[in-house]
Amino acid sequence: MFMKNFVVLITLLCSFFSSTSLGKLSVEEEKFLKKLEATEPLTKSRLILKKDQLKKIQIPMGHTYKKRIFKYWVTSNDQTVWILNSIGKYKPITAAFVVDSCKIKSAHVLVYREQHGYEIKFDSFLSQFSAVAINKETDLNKKIDNISGATLSVNSMDRMARTALLLDQISNDNKC
Repeated sequence: MFMKNFVVLITLLCSFFSSTSLGKLSVEEEKFLKKLEATEPLTKSRLILKKDQLKKIQIPMGHTYKKRIFKYWVTSNDQTVWILNSIGKYKPITAAFVVDSCKIKSAHVLVYREQHGYEIKFDSFLSQFSAVAINKETDLNKKIDNISGATLSVNSMDRMARTALLLDQISNDNKC
């Protein structure tokens, strides 16, 4: 009897934690969006990538990247907000990018889970992404300075910035 109850309890806990973690925003993401929404209203949207569009996203994120559905938010000024995750060295980094007129307006690190490389959270690093766009080869049009000891985290931010710009381009019907 105890074993049966134990199995049921474990099953319920697993289903609860998996359902709450999938599709829901983290506390940091909600705080960030509320802060943005305080200045202007946001409309939630989603983008479902077609096969050829997924191949474009796989250029910066890697050939094994399979995510096809992306949530994003649009401001009343037609700016888009993308919240993305990318692996640093071992753990994911959650970052937000506000894109305006096919250029990054601002970059924000929402959750940093690594032990090293936390310097990417500082404004002095993040300000480098301001007014950055991508070229036809999906490279950033401005060189982002590296941080000693945070190379993998910097590379992760670069990947997410390129992906946010590509997603913005796709969501705007390639008007960039």
